[in-house]
Amino acid sequence: MWAEALPPELVPFQGLGLWVFLAVAAAQFIGFFIRGAFGFGSNMPIVLLTAWLLSPHHAIVLVMLTATVAQVHLLPQGLRTADWQVVRTVTPGLLAGIGIGTWIFAELEADWLLLVMAVLIAVIVLLDRLHLIERTSTYLPLRSPWTAGVLALTGATAGTICGGGTVYFLVVYFKLVCRSAEALRATNIAISGLFIFLRVAGVAATGFVEWRYLGEAALLLPAVFLGTWAGTRLFRATPPERFYAALQVLLLVAALSLAGKGVATIL
Repeated sequence: MWAEALPPELVPFQGLGLWVFLAVAAAQFIGFFIRGAFGFGSNMPIVLLTAWLLSPHHAIVLVMLTATVAQVHLLPQGLRTADWQVVRTVTPGLLAGIGIGTWIFAELEADWLLLVMAVLIAVIVLLDRLHLIERTSTYLPLRSPWTAGVLALTGATAGTICGGGTVYFLVVYFKLVCRSAEALRATNIAISGLFIFLRVAGVAATGFVEWRYLGEAALLLPAVFLGTWAGTRLFRATPPERFYAALQVLLLVAALSLAGKGVATIL
């Protein structure tokens, strides 16, 4: 009844039905479970799942909003033990990448964004799964601020377009320069937070953040916080390497399937 009293542009999940809301909420729980466990990595699985139900711009903006709230919840863990010298080193590249990625995100039509997003996610997962950046690290001066800047620029551009994946480009650099596993996770959280907040500002400036999306994000917060809490407990209880390996395979399959959908839609 309350929804009927609101203008259509303010009604969360307008015309999509209860089952879509429940499916999106489940995707958010899964994604933020992953973020709670690893400190990053929630956005890509959420986007891959929800892009089957929502338009690609809608799916990306929605996960951007919920990730912002979740990052506020996680940020104190990052602020305490992050390596701030590392954060300062990659910030210029992040800023440039967010600017480029936001422009591409705003210019691409929905069908093309779906295809580009799926291909980028598949590439990011393959880079991580096959350790391609790590394998080339012997030939790269990873401790160089210039190398870190290029990785940050590439990751931020891709992450802004497809809704996630920025930290995957930087994790090898982080592993090399961070002093401990705790500092690595905290730095991941701090970088993810900086990226998300800056990206929100950039996308909002393009006019893609609608009022109904804010309402949708608010409705999804219980799933966000529950998933984050559960994932954090997993990180403290057991090393989740096998879980992460299985996740990579699932992400790759989902990305390729979504790319196929994008090609079929364009053709």
